[in-house]
Amino acid sequence: MTGRLEGKIALITGTGGGQGRAAALLFAKEGATIAGCDLDKKGADETARMVEELGGKMFSKAPVDLGSYEEASAWVEESVAQLGGIDILYNNAGGTKAGPFMTGSIEDYRFNLRNALDVTVFPTRAAWPHLVARGGGSVINTSTIMTRRVIAVALSANGSAKGAVSSLAPHLAMEGGPHGIRVNTIIPGLIETPPTAGHIRDKKSPLQYQVRSSPLGRVGQPEDVATVALFLASDDAAYVTGTEVVVDGGQTIGIGVFFGEDESSSAESAADTNRRLKHIARETAAIDVTTRDGVADCYIFTPRGSGSTSWPGILLYTDVMGVRPVFKMMAQRVADAGYTVLMPNMTYREGAPLDPPLSARNPNQLTTLLNRSAHLTKELLLSDAEYYLEALANLPTTRLGKAGCVGYCFSGQMAVWTAAHLPERVAAVATFHGADLVTSKPDSPATVAASTDASYYFGHAADDPFMLPDAIAELERTLTAAGTTFTSETFPDTFHGFTVLDASYHEKASEQHYERIAELMRSALGDDA
Repeated sequence: MTGRLEGKIALITGTGGGQGRAAALLFAKEGATIAGCDLDKKGADETARMVEELGGKMFSKAPVDLGSYEEASAWVEESVAQLGGIDILYNNAGGTKAGPFMTGSIEDYRFNLRNALDVTVFPTRAAWPHLVARGGGSVINTSTIMTRRVIAVALSANGSAKGAVSSLAPHLAMEGGPHGIRVNTIIPGLIETPPTAGHIRDKKSPLQYQVRSSPLGRVGQPEDVATVALFLASDDAAYVTGTEVVVDGGQTIGIGVFFGEDESSSAESAADTNRRLKHIARETAAIDVTTRDGVADCYIFTPRGSGSTSWPGILLYTDVMGVRPVFKMMAQRVADAGYTVLMPNMTYREGAPLDPPLSARNPNQLTTLLNRSAHLTKELLLSDAEYYLEALANLPTTRLGKAGCVGYCFSGQMAVWTAAHLPERVAAVATFHGADLVTSKPDSPATVAASTDASYYFGHAADDPFMLPDAIAELERTLTAAGTTFTSETFPDTFHGFTVLDASYHEKASEQHYERIAELMRSALGDDA
């Protein structure tokens, strides 16, 4: 290395992994002393260890919530006290929540604003006097190409919040110039980091449209961004301020231009799959369930070829794509193990199930699906669940006793909440590729499950951006500490949606998931199921 940052002190936010870790390592190799912070203490500590292994020095603090001015300011002041000043501030940390403009929650809008603009403004305000006292320095902010290129995945809140970050640099450059402070913005494209890696590797992910938009034929790596940050931090950029540097592999060259072969194009499309199954997948009966808000169309499945006339009940929630032939086939498979299954049209308030169904693999259709499901709040779901379970219990084919509940993807949370809301009715819950089962909210499914007496099975994808390994570990710690009866299993070589034929289907794991449901329900609902 050339020592381009020799003697400099660099504060970098979001050093728990990804671009922040890559920058910390590169800056340290180039001679800088590093101060870092993150919400993730484990990741931040690991980065500090890696820097020290290189022979560098790093002060690390975690967890730090940069959306709090008090915490951001305290981290800056501690860094100055530890290291003696500030020459470089790299505002790398951030967070994103996707959601359509009108149906996304105000809470999610504020999350995006807080985790884009606040986490940039607060450390900068705290560091500014120290940069002035130092006689100048470099501030590097992080925006996104979503401020200038729109994809079908709903990112209006994040794109507009990051747009505010982009507009900040020229104003701060004007104010900072007389003090020798340069302010610039890096605009990354799609970069392979822990939150995006699963989408990138899953060839059926809707993100594949963006993966294929670079003429360089690859996805960006954290080191691609770190090298640009190094340039802006160094004296090589002494005459560069108030500008933006796009690091996207050419993704914004053209709209709707794709390079390379679509590796999923040879596979059967979701529409073709459901069209093929439409005349095969048949429910035993269809019933209307009157709820507090209207009438929900529900589909009943009972075992084929069974000599019995009644069986334990299971309430089965679909994924975000809703009731369709693929899920009717799945519900029948669950029923064939010896159960009466009720599968509701969870979005009945938006109308009948879509025919033909839409696919979450298609980014142009994903926003429509998100809009339909966004109206289904936790409060509405739990109200509906009371009627669903009452209807299930009253079916002549349902045996007396508690029921089970199964959820997929976004409904994994809902299955857990249902068990907690109706403990007198639900004895067991199974979720597969459940999303966000660990959150910081009071109704985090992990916390809720730990407070109930139900038995749980959690089937995870090996590569799932909606349930990362650290979240799985936290789920398991929470339930173990509470003494909850549960099994948590990760299926090798699988992606989010692995159980579902028109999603990221994995045949072996999908077959195993039917076995896991049957095992759990036999144990919880009785050996004679």
